[in-house]
Formats: sequence, C-alpha cells, structure tokens
Amino acid sequence: MAREGAERDDGGMLHPIGEAARLTGVSRGVIRLWERERLINPKRTPGGHRLYSSHDLQRLRQIARLRRMDRLNAAAIRRELGMPDDSTGPQSPAPDLELGRRLRALRSARGLSLAAVAEQVGLSVSFLSAVELGQSSISVGNLFKLADAFGTTVPGLSADYRRDQRSVLHPGDRPRYVAGQGLVIIEDLIATPGAIEAQRIEIRPNGGSEEPYAHPGEEFIYVLSGQLTFWLEEQEQYTLEAGDSLYFRSTQLHRWWNDTRELVTVLWMNVPIVEAGSGDGGGRGTARHRALHREQ
Repeated sequence: MAREGAERDDGGMLHPIGEAARLTGVSRGVIRLWERERLINPKRTPGGHRLYSSHDLQRLRQIARLRRMDRLNAAAIRRELGMPDDSTGPQSPAPDLELGRRLRALRSARGLSLAAVAEQVGLSVSFLSAVELGQSSISVGNLFKLADAFGTTVPGLSADYRRDQRSVLHPGDRPRYVAGQGLVIIEDLIATPGAIEAQRIEIRPNGGSEEPYAHPGEEFIYVLSGQLTFWLEEQEQYTLEAGDSLYFRSTQLHRWWNDTRELVTVLWMNVPIVEAGSGDGGGRGTARHRALHREQ
C-alpha cells in the first residue's frame, strides 16, 4: 500500500515534499531553494503540489553530497549532474573569459598561489583554476569571497575597473558588475580607496547570492524597494521589505534571494572590524582595508 500522501505514475511511487525531505534528510526549504536554482524539477499536481520520483530523491542526495563534500555551487552542480529532467528553465551561465583573466591578474599581482587563495576562500584549487581558465562559472556569493581576498569589491573584478579619487559619483560613473546571468547588478557608491564599502545592489526575480559567504567586517543593509529574503547562519531567516534595515557581523554566513516577481534594490555597506594593537592603527579588517594601508 502506498504511504499516505504518495501517488504513483508509470515511473513508480511519487512522494510529496514532506516525505521527500524525510527520505533524503534535506529540509523542505532547501529543496524549494534547489528548485529555484534549477537543480531539481519535480512533477506537479493540478493543484501545484510538488511530487518527487525515486530518480528525484536520488538526485537530491547527490546534490546534498556535492554541496557538503565538494562545496560546489549551483552552476557547478548542474554541470556535474546535467539539467534536471524536463527542465524548461534557462541553461547554466556561460563561463566568463574576461573575469577569469582578471582574477588571474589580481592573484598574480599579489603573489598568491591558487592553493593560497583556495584555502582563504574555502573553494577547491581545481574549481578556481577552471574559473580562471574560463571553463567554469561562479556564483555571486563566491564572487564576494574572491573580491575580499584580492582587496577589492565585486565591481573591482571587472576588467575595465579603475580606482577613482572623486568624492562625488554620478549614476553613470559608478563601477558596476553584472552577475548571476544578469539577475544581480552591483554598483560601487564609493570609488575612492578607503575602509568603507558602499554599494547599490539590484536583485531581479530569482536572483541572489546562491552561496552563503562570510568575511571580516560589519554590514548594514537598507532595502530601498522590493522584498528580499535573507538568511544568517542558515538558522535565522528574515523577510526584508522597503524601509527595513539589517545589521550583522560579516563573519556570520549569510545569503540572500529575491523570491518575488518584483525588482529589489538595496543600499549595502560594509566596514572592516578593526582590532586593537596593530601598528598601523588598526587590525586586519577586510583585504581591501589591508591593501589600502599597503598603498598608503
């Protein structure tokens, strides 16, 4: 007899999301997130309820393993497993050759090996090498990790980025980076080198960081428009609407996602944590902060 709530089709038993979560050890929220990331594509009842086949359950376990053991992002998992059956969503983003060259140049300029960068940002050497060679795409969250490691911002990863000493930036002059298949646009509001980072970030529907990330510092965000879902340490979840603000330690793992049909616009600020006892008047802070002291 079939379990309560389960159905059958020509391929065997179909399980509702609660049963799929129990059988795979993956929470319902994470399964829904993986569907938004186009990692899984379950069947739907006429009423819209998700149903998971034995093949789907196997795929969920594989995704969990690749996330946990190999620390792969969504794009890398799609390449590893292929797109889910009957997927009609957009294909995974094409690797960015210009980004790969820029990352390699930044790393070489700092005399860092791939192994050193991989250890600092928590990614594998093979994955970083593939990104540099233009053979692999990279998530927005991991872009933030690399920007900090190289002492810059995400727009600073653009090949045409240049430092600027102007105190005033007009909208058309802002350094910007378009990430996540065009779903996330990050603009620097401060181009003059300094300890404070301020950015205007646009997040289109289904856009987000993909990966959780963390770095030294303190962060403040203010939602200008739309509604943003925000997670801290995968334990605290906030729904931030226009006018809401959030402060947190940057060392907390954080990720974010636009789960609506409207554009989200956020003012985002980061300040490094300065530890007492440093000879230059401050501690380590972010890599960008450390690089600034070297330049001065």
